[in-house]
Amino acid sequence: MEELLELRPLHQVIDTAVDSGILAIERILLLILIAFFAEPIQGTGGYVIPPKGYFKEMKKILDKYNVLFVSDEIQMGFYRTGKLWSIEHFEVTPDIITFGKALTNGMNPLSGIWAKGELITPEKFPPGSTHSTFSSNPLGTRTGLEVMKMLEEIDHEKMVMESGAYFLAQLKDLKKKHKQIGDVDGLGLALRAEVCEEDGLTPNKKLTDKIMNEALKGDLDYKGKKYGLVLDVGGYLAY
Repeated sequence: MEELLELRPLHQVIDTAVDSGILAIERILLLILIAFFAEPIQGTGGYVIPPKGYFKEMKKILDKYNVLFVSDEIQMGFYRTGKLWSIEHFEVTPDIITFGKALTNGMNPLSGIWAKGELITPEKFPPGSTHSTFSSNPLGTRTGLEVMKMLEEIDHEKMVMESGAYFLAQLKDLKKKHKQIGDVDGLGLALRAEVCEEDGLTPNKKLTDKIMNEALKGDLDYKGKKYGLVLDVGGYLAY
């Protein structure tokens, strides 16, 4: 455990933790569990990307104990990572997908689930068996339908992957120039940069706050216009 708590680049900590994490999951599943929820790419916790084989191994264990795998796509769904669902990057088919946020982008918030057919049949969920105060609101469902149509109009996967690769390359270039930039990583446009002290490891909250305040001023010049930036601060080493 002490080894996992060392101040090291996040990707190194993740790689070290994979085997022990899989073992811990299997031990937990010896209890009576129905479903296992996971964000394929951790969002607010710091945009943490697991190794490629992590979810494959985890799914084998879940299937072994008849535990459903629920992919939480609330934050990473709808092409933020370059795929409609971020779990697609890991070659695993979940039993259930939960989604929201980008479906209506704040206009009459709407969320939902997709599930394997045998889990969500009319026999299991007949009319009237579920209820929500805001279910099927006209504006939200119409907005969600329009978003789904817009997703088909251009190749979002190509656009996001190309833009993300360019953005990540610029972050890596900043890392070479500034000691205060620690580990950088990302998938599609779900990117992170660790803002650190000059040791490249210790979190630097003061500098992070300064960057945030500069971004909020809205006075960045680009092609003759003034812009601001919207940045998300989260995680332990990922700011």
